Amino acid sequence: MAVRIPVHVTSTDPILRTGVATQLRSRPEVELVTDPSAGSASAPETVCVVVHDIVDDQALRLVRELRAQGHRQVILVVSTIDDAALLSVIETGACGVVARADATPERLVTAVTQASTMGGVLSPKLVGRLLEQVNRLQNQVLAPKGLRFTGLSEREAAVLRMISQGMEVREIAQELSYSERTIKNALHDVVSRFHLRNRTHAVAYAMREGLI
Repeated sequence: MAVRIPVHVTSTDPILRTGVATQLRSRPEVELVTDPSAGSASAPETVCVVVHDIVDDQALRLVRELRAQGHRQVILVVSTIDDAALLSVIETGACGVVARADATPERLVTAVTQASTMGGVLSPKLVGRLLEQVNRLQNQVLAPKGLRFTGLSEREAAVLRMISQGMEVREIAQELSYSERTIKNALHDVVSRFHLRNRTHAVAYAMREGLI
């Protein structure tokens, strides 16, 4: 018999909470729990579903509180959401957003299942809007500063890549037409920004995280 996914539904509005809980209660794939911390080592982690009309301070506070309690799978179900609010939800650590208009029992179960395996959850219409926001952020905020979403500039990524290939600072400076001081400063900036120990640690970190 398949293990049922524990789901905790919460909201500042008891009517909204009851509505979503009712849709999930009869589904054999999930088990509603009143205590999100309850469970056993053999059971999946609880997926928390926060239900709200709009993304406001109360909704974000509920998400933050659940995240602070150690719950990694938090889904927000809301009636309306604008572009700025979408980014705010992601920044709080929610793993997904489902529009109330799309929140059929089947869609909710799919979202819970995806979240339980640490997958991201977004209503189809929100995916395009998020990509537009990401593109705008890259072009208008990061690119003018010479940065990418990795947190590295093109120069920093190139320096780390060459270090990983065994090149010395002098060789890198010649290859990139910079002074050795500039290359050393770039390495120092990366080490400081990511709280690393040294340039070797910086290269290992960048490779492990897929930054280079």
